[in-house]
Amino acid sequence: MDFLEIALIVLVVIAVWAVVELALTARSARRDIEKLATSANEAITSATQVIEQAQPVVAKLDGIVDELEPAAKEVVPILRSTEVAVESATVSLERVNGILEDVSSVSGTASTVTGAVNRVAESAATGVASVVSRLRGGSAPESAARLEGAAEPAPQPAPEPERRAPVRYVEYGSAGVEDAPAADAPAADGE
Repeated sequence: MDFLEIALIVLVVIAVWAVVELALTARSARRDIEKLATSANEAITSATQVIEQAQPVVAKLDGIVDELEPAAKEVVPILRSTEVAVESATVSLERVNGILEDVSSVSGTASTVTGAVNRVAESAATGVASVVSRLRGGSAPESAARLEGAAEPAPQPAPEPERRAPVRYVEYGSAGVEDAPAADAPAADGE
């Protein structure tokens, strides 16, 4: 056998092998193409069904949009009206805040005046009680108790002129005056 014959046999075997491979590849490619075509047809069918089912929904949404279009045109004026109302409410609240500040100022002034009047009244009552106490010869707390409406105690005998009554100070109860200075209370013996 000649070299050329051997090469020719090898080439024939390779050609047969290539034809068999080509046939097998074509066969598997045909199966893959058929599967791909079947999948594509199923996808197209599914997409068609989805589109058919979505068409009524799209039609309803289109109708809703058509119905909402006039309302959407009225939203802007409503928002402007709301903005005006909010601004008006803000201005009103600022006015109320100013009024409340004025009321607070007036209340503070009235409280100060009331405290001053209470101190003056208490000083006057203490002074009168002290004078009455000196005139009667009794103690200042008893006279102050009489001024406040308490029952009058039994009369006591007048002290002897030679003896002098001890100096006593009037103590204030919780009459609402906390900051009364000590200088406002007169001394019981006129000092």
